[in-house]
Amino acid sequence: MPLSVPDLEERHGRPPEEPHPALPLMFSPLRIRGLELRNRLVFQPHFTALGGRDGMVSDAHVAYHEERARGGVGLIVFESQAVHPSGKMSRRFVSAWDPATIPRYRRLAEAVHRHGARLIGQLTHGGHTSLENPPHLLWAPTQMPEPSSNFSTKAMDLDDIAATIEGFAVSARNAREGGFDGVEIKVAHDGLLRSFASPFFNHRTDRYGGSFENRVRLSVEVLQAIKAATAADFPVGVRICLHEFTPFGYGLDYGLRLAEALEATGCVDYFNADAGSFSSYWMEIPPAGVAAGTFRELNAALKRQTRLPVVAFGRISPPELGEEMLAAGEADLIGFARQLIADPETPNKLRSGRSHLVRPCIACNDACIYQVGQEKQVRCIHNPAAGREREVSERVLPPVDRARRVVVVGGGPAGMKVAEIARRRGHAVTLLERAGELGGQVRQAARQPEHQAIAGVADYLEAAIRDLGVDIRLRAEGSPAAIAALAPDVLVVATGSEPNLPDSNARPAADVRLARDLGRQVVPAIPGLDLPFVVSGDQVLRGEVQLQGRVLVIDVNGRWEAAGTAEYLADRGCRVEIVTPRHAVGSDLEGGTRTLFYRRAAVKRIAIRPETALVAIEPGRVRVASVFAADATSGWDGYMLHPGAESWIEGLDWVVAVLGRRSREDLYHRCREAPELRGVRIERVGDCVAPRLIESNIAEAHSLATQL
Repeated sequence: MPLSVPDLEERHGRPPEEPHPALPLMFSPLRIRGLELRNRLVFQPHFTALGGRDGMVSDAHVAYHEERARGGVGLIVFESQAVHPSGKMSRRFVSAWDPATIPRYRRLAEAVHRHGARLIGQLTHGGHTSLENPPHLLWAPTQMPEPSSNFSTKAMDLDDIAATIEGFAVSARNAREGGFDGVEIKVAHDGLLRSFASPFFNHRTDRYGGSFENRVRLSVEVLQAIKAATAADFPVGVRICLHEFTPFGYGLDYGLRLAEALEATGCVDYFNADAGSFSSYWMEIPPAGVAAGTFRELNAALKRQTRLPVVAFGRISPPELGEEMLAAGEADLIGFARQLIADPETPNKLRSGRSHLVRPCIACNDACIYQVGQEKQVRCIHNPAAGREREVSERVLPPVDRARRVVVVGGGPAGMKVAEIARRRGHAVTLLERAGELGGQVRQAARQPEHQAIAGVADYLEAAIRDLGVDIRLRAEGSPAAIAALAPDVLVVATGSEPNLPDSNARPAADVRLARDLGRQVVPAIPGLDLPFVVSGDQVLRGEVQLQGRVLVIDVNGRWEAAGTAEYLADRGCRVEIVTPRHAVGSDLEGGTRTLFYRRAAVKRIAIRPETALVAIEPGRVRVASVFAADATSGWDGYMLHPGAESWIEGLDWVVAVLGRRSREDLYHRCREAPELRGVRIERVGDCVAPRLIESNIAEAHSLATQL
């Protein structure tokens, strides 16, 4: 029998207030000055691009943070807000100095307080860093660009410094009047205060540079100004960069010295630990290539030194690791950003003993950091509601008018998402999967080095649908006749995609190729693509072929499929080279993820040849051509790309061709024509519509399931 909506609310609603016995420290209260927090979990500040170009807190901001407060977090630190017009890293930054923000602040604070959480605002001046290209005039202690940027800066005059200090004070006063419970200043990765404190960036010889004390002076005067502008019982924290993680930057010893100097002012009530800079952005928001728990020693070192509460940072995964860190005395609070983007209900689930139902952050950075870096609104690849809380909810779903029998064919992310949401709404759901496990391509991708965390997408969805009572049938036939025997009211086909190679290289030739016969699909016209030593990345990762010797990987996709498979083979002793017609292997990967891949590729001796097109394949060798060649430049040909300067790559044992994917849409077409399924509503979703990324497929699946 399908669960009713009240039944679902009882099973998945707000948990009891008592802490779970396994996590007593995480759910114990803590005071920061006079501010009492209900637990030790902190939603860390991060730019969301949810703000309007007017510099005000938006309705989307309010909904986004209210959802995390409702989810049980103890403290929310609202995103970086600019204290001066020159300090806005994006036009979507909140203008904290503007008194017009105060009414908007009040709406945000009321929404957060309504659910028992506390709210602190982070104040910053972007200084020499910006997300805009070209940026506005950038301020810095010394005229020099951030090494990761092409744009130089203005060396600040003393009146600029005075205006900045005043901006921090005014902004803190606005936050207090707007109902915030405190503020923190950012002496961290992308701010002016860190660049003044950093020996690499600060070469001044006036009272704001030269000695250590002078480099720290701006931060000290900012803290003093904030205290003077607010109240003695108004908490003030510092987000502090403990290690710049660059060959030219400062390390942990200097970071601890900086913390010691700031604490000595008597103006600091807690430290929010941090590391990295724009020149080491993969350490600011570490992707999956940076191991979970990497920053534990930095947190612990700060905690050993200071008497103040410390918020820990840095891929604390799984979330239960936070309890271990608290027990070890490495921190007083546990900071999450991406984890609570992925699952706002993480605190409630942990507290009520439902950790197996926590949707984990997989540290892909694809929809959160990658998108906001382009000033697009924050998203999450497997939480379709992230940043869209006013339009999409997985907590409050439209109830069904009549429970229907829904059959889903395909147990990849799209199919499981349809099953989850349809079941939450009260439908009776049966899921058929022809393989022996759920997860589809995600399970293959998780076999790639430094990509194992992506399995969390499938793990969560499988746990959710099992908990909801979806009828899961593995190794199940998905023919029209087998489907009809289940008497569905609704059929959702989610059969995924396959490598776009000749059938002999991708799937058994016995499979029906209706889509090909209809002219809906086409295989790349590359001579030799059907040779037996040409294989797909799927075959490699599924273990269907065992490669050795010299392997050439062709990357046309520009994402993990080729890059990760190449690294997988290198780890197994193959001599690997990658060619791509793009400017870089993995060109569409998030920047930090791609940078770390290139770093590992150098260590593993993976040869990389960009801007190189595949022309033809012959036994043991491949013909390639330069994408940008000097051939055929007369007339109209001068405006078109004609690959030239052809050459051969010889002595190959294997070729792994990653040339794109094609939809497995055959079953969908057969079911639509099947007389035994006449009268059944038939839909399709995910890669079997068009091969795309997880984010698109899950969002589409959620939308479809809310309409069934």
